[in-house]
Amino acid sequence: MPVDRIDGTPDVRVSDASDGRICSVGELGAQRGPLVSGTEAGAAWTIPRQLPPIPAHFTSRVGELEALDRIAAAVGDELGAVAPIAVIVGPGGVGKTALAVTWAVRNSARFADGQLYADMRGFSADSAALPEEVMAAFLRAMGVTPEHVPVQLAEQMTLFRTVTAGRRLLIVVDNAASVAQVRPFVPASVGCMVVVTSRLRLDGLYSEGARSVEMDPLPQAQAVELLARAVGRPRVSDQQREVVELARLCGRMPIALRVAAARLASRPRWSVARVVAELSDERSRLKRLTADGDTVVTATFDWSYEALPEHVARLYRLMSAHPGPDFGSGVVAAVGQMTVEQAADGLQVLVDTSLLEELDSDRYRFHDLVRLHGRAQWDQECDEVLVRVGQWYLREMTRANLVVIPLRWRVSPVAEQLQHEPARFASDRAALEWLAAELPNVVVVLEDAVADRHDELAWQLCEALWELMLYRKLYPEWLRSHELGITAAQRCGNRVAESRLRHQLGRAYLDLGRLGRAEQETRRAAELAREVNDLRNESAALQQLGMVARDRGELESAVRLFTESLLLEQELGIDRGVALRHRRIGETLRQAGLDTEAARHLEAAAQLFAEIGDDKSEAQVALGLARIDARSGRPEAALSRLRQARGVLSRSGSAVYEAEVLLALAEVSDGDDQRGRARGYLAEAVELLSDVGGTALDRATAALRRLDEADRGEGVQPVPGDQPQEGADGGDLGGAGGDEGDISGVIAEQ
Repeated sequence: MPVDRIDGTPDVRVSDASDGRICSVGELGAQRGPLVSGTEAGAAWTIPRQLPPIPAHFTSRVGELEALDRIAAAVGDELGAVAPIAVIVGPGGVGKTALAVTWAVRNSARFADGQLYADMRGFSADSAALPEEVMAAFLRAMGVTPEHVPVQLAEQMTLFRTVTAGRRLLIVVDNAASVAQVRPFVPASVGCMVVVTSRLRLDGLYSEGARSVEMDPLPQAQAVELLARAVGRPRVSDQQREVVELARLCGRMPIALRVAAARLASRPRWSVARVVAELSDERSRLKRLTADGDTVVTATFDWSYEALPEHVARLYRLMSAHPGPDFGSGVVAAVGQMTVEQAADGLQVLVDTSLLEELDSDRYRFHDLVRLHGRAQWDQECDEVLVRVGQWYLREMTRANLVVIPLRWRVSPVAEQLQHEPARFASDRAALEWLAAELPNVVVVLEDAVADRHDELAWQLCEALWELMLYRKLYPEWLRSHELGITAAQRCGNRVAESRLRHQLGRAYLDLGRLGRAEQETRRAAELAREVNDLRNESAALQQLGMVARDRGELESAVRLFTESLLLEQELGIDRGVALRHRRIGETLRQAGLDTEAARHLEAAAQLFAEIGDDKSEAQVALGLARIDARSGRPEAALSRLRQARGVLSRSGSAVYEAEVLLALAEVSDGDDQRGRARGYLAEAVELLSDVGGTALDRATAALRRLDEADRGEGVQPVPGDQPQEGADGGDLGGAGGDEGDISGVIAEQ
C-alpha cells in the first residue's frame, strides 16, 4: 500500500538505485545528498539506477526479448525523431513487468547515463500515480535539486527534455493505463529508450513511433520449467505428467504458476497431484490461487472488469458462459441481442483491455482463468446463453448446409424458414470450411444442451451436422454427436427425428467398414419410419441397407433394396431421390459387369440431376459412365467425362469426392504406357485422404499397392475398377467387390 508523505501528498513508488527496492519520492530525495540544478552550467549528472531486480524464476520469453532487442537497435539513430518506444501488451499476470525488468537489467550497460523506473499503478486498487509526481521524482533522481523542480507538468517536461538531452537513458514506465501516463516521459534524445507495460494497447503512442511486443501465456514447456525451478527439480522429477497438468490448470500464466508453486514449496509433504486435484474444480480454482490470503490472481482481473463500460461488462459476463473454445462476432451478437457491429465494438474493447484474445479476423477466445473470472460474475441473463448460442448455430449451420446440398429433405423446420434468405456462402468449400471451423463449438453446445435437457434444440443441431460429416468424414465427432442426438430425440418422443439420426449414424459405420453396426442402426431407422408412416426416412433407410448389401458383395440384394427405395421416391415425387436411386442401381449393375443395363440407369440419373441443377451428383454419375466407356474401348470419351467431373468435384470442398475422380482417372489411365500417370493420380488420392481415414483411404492405398506389385511383375491386377464410389448423399469409396451372381431376375424387374 502507498503511504502519504509528510506534506500530505500521495507517495509515488520509484525503484531505488542501490538495492532495487521500491522507494518513495521522499526517500529518494533524502538519499541523493547534495543535489544540484540540472540547468546550471557544468552541473554534475547523478546516474539513476532504479531498476528492480530480475524476478526469481524468470523463464524463457526468448521471442519477446529479441523483439525488444530489435526495437532497441534504433537507439542512437540520429535520423530518428524521438527515442524508441516499446509497448509490452498483455493480460494481467502474463509477466509483462518481469519481461520489461529482465530485459532492462540485462541491457543496462547500453544506457550508461542511467535507468529510470516507475510503477504507474494503472491497474491496481491503489490510486494511479500522477505523471507530475513521477516526473518530479525522476528529475530529483537525475540530480535536479528539489527547489528547481517545477510544479506544473508542462514545465517539468521541458526541464526533463533539457536534462536528458544527449544522454543514453532507459525509462521503464510500468503498468500504464493511459497514453497520458506515458507521453511526458518520452525524451527528445534518440540515445534514450522508453519501455512501457500495459494491459491496454495505448494506440496514441503508435503515432509517435511506438512498437508493440505482445505477450501470451507461456508455452507448455516453459510453464513446466518455471514450476520445476520454483518447486525444485528433485521434487517434481517423478511427477512430470502431474506438472504438465498443473501448468494447464494455471493457464500457463506466470502469476498463477508462481502461486501454485508457492503452495507446493511451502508444503514439502504435498504432492503435485494434490494441488492438481484442488485446482481441477473450476468453481473454486481462482479462490485457491491465492497467496497468504492475497487474492492476487482474482485481483488481476477484477480491476480490468470493473473499469469496463456496463454494456461491455455485460458482454464479458455473457460470453464467458459460451461453452465453446472460441467465437466470432455473429454469435456474440445473438447472445447479446445486438447488431454485429455493436458486438464487434464490444469485443474490441475487451481485446484492448487484454481480457480477450483476438486469434484471427473476427475470431476470439478467453484465457481459461479469465473465463473462470467472467463466470464468477454470473447473473440471471447468463442462464439464457446456452440456448441463444445453440439457436444461432442451428440457424447458421442450416444456412451453410443449404449451400452444400440445397435440395436435401430435412426434419428440422429451420431449413424451410430460411429457404428464401440470400445465401451466406459463395461456394460449397466456403460453407464447409466454416462448418469445420465451428465444429468444436457445436459439439460442446450439443453436449451441454443434452446435459441440460434442451432436447428439441439438441437433435436439430445433430441433424444439421450431416453435410459436414458426409463431405469431411470426421468420424470421432460424427459418432459422438449422433449418440447424443439420438438420446435427445428419444426423450422428445420424436421417432421421425430418431429415424433420421440413426440413418446418419449408420452411414458413419458404413464408411468405417463396420457393416454389422451399420445394418443395425439403419434397420432400426427403417422400423421407426414405418411405425409413423414416414416414407422419406423409410426410403433413405432402404437405400442405405442396399449400400450395406453392396459392400458385402450381395449385389442382387442391393439392387432389390435400391429398387424398393426407388419406388418410394417415385411415389413421393422427389426427383432428386429418384435420380439417386437410379445411380445406386446403375453403379451396382456396373460392379456386376452388366454395363448395358448399368448405363441405362446412370444416364437416367444424369438427366434428372441436370434438370434439377445438382451438378455434383451429375459429376458423380459421370464417373460410373466413364468407367463403362473405358471398359468398352472408348478411353477418350472416358477421359473427357472425368475431366469435366474433376472440375466440378474439385470445388466441392470434400477430399473424398476429389479422390473419387483421381481413382477413376487412375483406372482409365492404367496400361503399360500410362502406368506413371496412374501412380500419380493414386498418390494424390492417398494424400488427400490421409486425414480422412476409413475405407476411402483403405481403397486408395490398396490400389496404389496393387500398382506397385504389378510393376514388380507379381501378376496382380493394379487398379480395381469394380468398386462402389462415394455419392452426394450416400455411397462409399470402400466396400468389397462381388461376383455377378444371379442378378438377371432383378434386372428384368427394372
